[in-house]
Amino acid sequence: MRELAISVDASAIRRRARIRKRIAATVKYFFLILFSLFFLFPFFVMLTRAVMTNADVLHRNPVYIFPHEIHWQNFVRAWDAQMISNLVNTLIIEACQVIGVPFTAALCAFGFSKVRFRFRETLFAFVLSTMMLPGICTQIPLYVTYVKIQWINTLLPFTVTAFFGGGAVNIFLIRQFMRGIPHEMDEAAKIDGANTFMIFWRIVLPMCLPVIVLIMVQTFMGTWNDFMGPLLYLRDDRVETLALGVYNRFSGAASVDSYANVQMAVGLYMMLPCAVIFFIFQKQLIDGIQLGAVKG
Repeated sequence: MRELAISVDASAIRRRARIRKRIAATVKYFFLILFSLFFLFPFFVMLTRAVMTNADVLHRNPVYIFPHEIHWQNFVRAWDAQMISNLVNTLIIEACQVIGVPFTAALCAFGFSKVRFRFRETLFAFVLSTMMLPGICTQIPLYVTYVKIQWINTLLPFTVTAFFGGGAVNIFLIRQFMRGIPHEMDEAAKIDGANTFMIFWRIVLPMCLPVIVLIMVQTFMGTWNDFMGPLLYLRDDRVETLALGVYNRFSGAASVDSYANVQMAVGLYMMLPCAVIFFIFQKQLIDGIQLGAVKG
């Protein structure tokens, strides 16, 4: 009887523990869903206003949340010849940035992690010190330089500079990852006749794919949303990027009053690529951050 009572008590304890877990999970997911709806509400409003008439968007009392009629043609009206030109310019810059920044950053990181030369650590410390320099401090010198070499109103400040590593943070992340790759692999490749570049291209670079993907995604998002750079260096409509073109098209009260619904549609277009990229490469982003932080 005593063993039976102990067994009944143990089963009751397990049952109460399961109930507590279910209650805790229910409360947790309730608040997670609540916060998700809270943060998604602005995007919901943007979507509903993108399919409204302009009068419904500007209606003040009461404010319309749901459209009376759905007008999908607003998404078509968002694209004109100027917007298409801006998109082409943005894609050109994106291609150079997404390819050039990770490749050149990986080259620099390979030199700092796998190639032995004098003052390597000192030079790397100097590279890292540039992280403490605010970007605003370099804007005027860069602008003066681009004026003197006649790069203003061209895409060159965004395409050529993509092949200079993209900053010390990218070099640091890849270097930390490369330091975790055993040097025995490099030595084995040298015995087989591989030169330094072959070791980098065929052995080290493929093994750094997680952190490379991380930098590519971050570079894509940063370039897609970049507004200050094009605002400083681009004055001609023919070379405007999409972010700057959207600003110039819809700036001013008169433009907002006339195209408020189209402005919301353009905002959704601007948000969509980054959202898709994030959801596709979400795992790689998390893995790349973790691996880049602990390697080495």
